[in-house]
Amino acid sequence: MAARRFALLALAVLCLSYRAQADDWKPIAADHGIEIYRRAVPGTDVVAMKGVGVIDAPLWKIASILLDTKRAPEWADSLKESRVLRRLGPTSYVEYNHVGLPLIIKDRDFVSEVDIDVDAASRTFALVYRPTDDASAPPSHNVRGQILAGRFEAVSLEHGKRTRLTAELQTDPKGLLPVWLVNLFQRNWPVNTFERLRVQAAKPDIEMPAEFRDVLAQTTQF
Repeated sequence: MAARRFALLALAVLCLSYRAQADDWKPIAADHGIEIYRRAVPGTDVVAMKGVGVIDAPLWKIASILLDTKRAPEWADSLKESRVLRRLGPTSYVEYNHVGLPLIIKDRDFVSEVDIDVDAASRTFALVYRPTDDASAPPSHNVRGQILAGRFEAVSLEHGKRTRLTAELQTDPKGLLPVWLVNLFQRNWPVNTFERLRVQAAKPDIEMPAEFRDVLAQTTQF
């Protein structure tokens, strides 16, 4: 009985901690119809960033763009290469990303485990990123950083005509990079990401990537 009470208490503490973290976003700007937030991260001076905005496209189209790694360098800021290393299951996979940096700064690459969450009841699609040391990751010729926390959440609006997107990012680029430079890059990330996604969503050639059609099929009903 005591063990059960302890488990319930621990769960309550975790829930409160998560809620406090989730509510700790501070609005800093609104630009091009995008609400921009930042959050301090305990133990580091590198901040997390979030953008919230609406894209004039149905959810299935936004989800297809987000899952199409071949198309990702067209919209993801400074991205040189993105690819799926392997599927872990129907709704999870390992992704590799190579980010190019200017001048004498060494490029970064990231290996992440990505979970897909599709909820028909709330007409929502989400991708959640976390770091992994998966054996499928190639050797790095750059600096291997980490996406400590990343999330794209798309919610269908107006009977599928528009999509509200929330994009969150917290990275640790590793290596010798000044914190101000990392924060500057991340400060610009929400606007750059949304503007380029809007350009992508306006293209007539968007299709569901074949390797994820099984997961995405139901989103055409949102």
